[in-house]
Amino acid sequence: MAAPSRIAGLASEPTLTSTVVDRIRNDILRGVLPPGEKLRLEHLAPRYAVGRTPLREACCRLASEGLVTIEDQRGFRVVPISRADLLDLTRTRQQLDTLALRGAMARGDISWEGEVTAALHRLLRRTPASSDGTLDDDWEAEHGRFHATLLGACDSPWLLKFCATLFDQSERYRRLAVSHGRHARDIEEEHTALVRATLARDAERACALLVEHIARTTELVLAAHPGLSVNEPVSESLPTKQRSASRKA
Repeated sequence: MAAPSRIAGLASEPTLTSTVVDRIRNDILRGVLPPGEKLRLEHLAPRYAVGRTPLREACCRLASEGLVTIEDQRGFRVVPISRADLLDLTRTRQQLDTLALRGAMARGDISWEGEVTAALHRLLRRTPASSDGTLDDDWEAEHGRFHATLLGACDSPWLLKFCATLFDQSERYRRLAVSHGRHARDIEEEHTALVRATLARDAERACALLVEHIARTTELVLAAHPGLSVNEPVSESLPTKQRSASRKA
């Protein structure tokens, strides 16, 4: 079973607007267009070498993904970040990703198992960041493909679409936090253990590991980003039942 595209749908040649959407989305996720920044079409036009009409359409599409806000009579702005938003995003992603993972494990065939194994192998061949903290764009791309492939056998296009949107939102926070420092984490083992449990069709353990994986990312983001860190234990705000299950397994 083939892994889905970023958002499930019919394959087609990218239009000018779709290309601009991808470029602006990437710049938002990488922090090139920082949270809260005003998106002035007259400034974006020369940057992306397109006219204002495709830029306006692209911003409207990104607004539907929750990456851009539309301000009445004032244009567009990159969605700001906040601790409350990240915690809400994390809880929602934990719930929907585990629902999709259960669906994928119930319906995935041997072809899907091979795709998951290959996606993990490609991811493990890359390093998340260089010694100076610079993110590896190839690792970022493979990381996205890995998570999409893991859920890819789920037969709900709507659920996969929501999961893809939440993943992008989570990645924006993670990438923004990297510039403020990195914390020790065996991310390779987290991904490997998740695949091991998934291919063993151990749904309870796989979902517990996925919940823990997502929560761990949020904990590190909150600890690293000065604008999100407060003197409050993260465990009080994030699900703990499933996370405890992953430690006991």
